[in-house]
Amino acid sequence: MKGYKKVIGYFIKYFVLFLTSIFVLFPFLWTLITSLKPEVQIFAIPPIWLPDPVSFKNYIDAFSSGDFVQRFGNSVIIALGSTLLSMLIGIPASYGFARYPYKGSKTVFLLITAVRMLPVVVLGIPMYLMMRNLGLLDTKLALIIIYIPLQLTLNIWMMYGNFKKVPGELIQASYIDGLGPLSTLVRIVVPITVPMIAVATVFSFLASWNEFFFAMLTTSSARSMTLPVYIAGNITSQRIFWGRMTAMGIAFAIPAILFTLIAQKGLVRGLTAGAVKG
Repeated sequence: MKGYKKVIGYFIKYFVLFLTSIFVLFPFLWTLITSLKPEVQIFAIPPIWLPDPVSFKNYIDAFSSGDFVQRFGNSVIIALGSTLLSMLIGIPASYGFARYPYKGSKTVFLLITAVRMLPVVVLGIPMYLMMRNLGLLDTKLALIIIYIPLQLTLNIWMMYGNFKKVPGELIQASYIDGLGPLSTLVRIVVPITVPMIAVATVFSFLASWNEFFFAMLTTSSARSMTLPVYIAGNITSQRIFWGRMTAMGIAFAIPAILFTLIAQKGLVRGLTAGAVKG
């Protein structure tokens, strides 16, 4: 009887997980299916669930002009640049808050994390005016500068707890061995906190890769426009180019998925290589 109940419990658990997976993956799968349909089938009523025949015309239309590739390159440069710089600043900043508190440091930390709760729209006008006064409107550098403080608020908050948990004895031992604070951070602390650093890196990259509001606000030409803004251009006052937009959407999602998968492998390596022997 006990074994029967256990089997029923497993069945219910995996059935719920299966339904949840379908619910989460359905938008992506439907976008993929739509991107492979001829235009006539996209608007068919009742809906055609599977493309017949499979058509790659939407992908050809999306990529043939070369505009997509240029915007793709802009997004890669901006996302990687802002992520790299935010991590280079965020790691020592969060480590300093965690291991070297000073008078008022808790207040500063709370203020930094509180910025995360502000609606992004509130920062739109100040950021736009700042970029205009600096002469950086419609440049990739402007978006990198805007994204760095937005990513830092999350990075510092996420890594703070992990740095706080690093054994004080380990840090003291590194000082006895002649390492300074920076050397201790680079050679001792970072290797054993790789999992959380990888998670923060993924969140930073995805936040920059998917960002739309500031990219739309500060860019207007091909030299700096990102993919989210370019893809949104398929929605016009006359019609919506569903086929081309879904093809671009699938292509846009692939780098984010690959980046996340690579980071997941890094998490496993960090959990094993960063273990501290007792």
